[in-house]
Amino acid sequence: MHNSVDIPLFIEIEENSLVLINEITRKANIFINNPLIVTDRGKSSEYAAIVQAEMNIGRDMLIYVDSNDYSEVKKVERFAREHKCDIIIGVGGGLALDISKMASFIYGCHFISIPTLPSHDGISSPVASIRVNGKRQSMNAAMPMGIIVDLNVMRNVPKRFLHSGIMDLISNFSAIKDWELAYKKGYEMNFNGFANAIAYSVADNVLNYPYNDIFSREFLHICINALVLSGIAMEITGSSRPASGAEHNFSHAFDMLYPDNKLLHGEKVGIGTLIVSKLRSDEDFNKIFTCFKRYSLIDALKEMNVEKDKIIKALLASKEFRPDRYTVLTDMSLDYHTVEDIVNDLF
Repeated sequence: MHNSVDIPLFIEIEENSLVLINEITRKANIFINNPLIVTDRGKSSEYAAIVQAEMNIGRDMLIYVDSNDYSEVKKVERFAREHKCDIIIGVGGGLALDISKMASFIYGCHFISIPTLPSHDGISSPVASIRVNGKRQSMNAAMPMGIIVDLNVMRNVPKRFLHSGIMDLISNFSAIKDWELAYKKGYEMNFNGFANAIAYSVADNVLNYPYNDIFSREFLHICINALVLSGIAMEITGSSRPASGAEHNFSHAFDMLYPDNKLLHGEKVGIGTLIVSKLRSDEDFNKIFTCFKRYSLIDALKEMNVEKDKIIKALLASKEFRPDRYTVLTDMSLDYHTVEDIVNDLF
């Protein structure tokens, strides 16, 4: 018995890769006839224009998305279908990539991921965060057939986005603990040791990086490669289990309670990881906290000035957010003051 999974045909993480897109796809034996570029209206649109020029794609085959609403997914899907596109190329952060991968999943065409922010592992995961009827949901989406990351682009992002990606990766430790716990207790039938090893090792590479310069070529390569592999671990498993546990439930609960919050995904997950690890009282907490301190993540989270009351209420709500997914919080008796003490200690 063996498992069949979709993995990218190529992963290119180098300087100037945007202008080399034709050479990259040719080497991978990918022949594109009628591509559609999807991007947002921010800085990413400048990078999308580079891809457009290099591939000689007409302006009418570039579409902008303005939100992660399901209506935007349908807009892109209808456009791709009407123009008989054979591939959707997403250029941008989470918004453009999530809409692209979801639209290509519905339409049935291929998807190339060109992330312009290193803020989370969605650059390669088969999951999209889409707002349906005003509520954010994680939905099955297309796995990219290829991933192109230009290190020159990543080197110029605001530090906040790289911090977010680091926190999303470190959260793998918490997610893996929950996955193992659920499997041992019989609440989870599927435990893939290979995916577990990938998710753990990429987080460990970031945790144990010995230097503080997160914009060095070496660290950017390690971090982005880790984000890519973390997403692939989810595809291998057939679920988000290797990279999503109680800490991600906290993030989803926070979005549910405070839908207009401006926190990045990795920031919410980072807060959740710290609290959940402290509640778990395992040996990972100290090394996770030390890692957060070394990368100045604790200070960055403090600067967000998130109301402690919101954090506490979201943590308590996360127990009920996804009852089908067993985590360390499932059988815990938590009250406001217990969580408040931890939040006060952390921040």
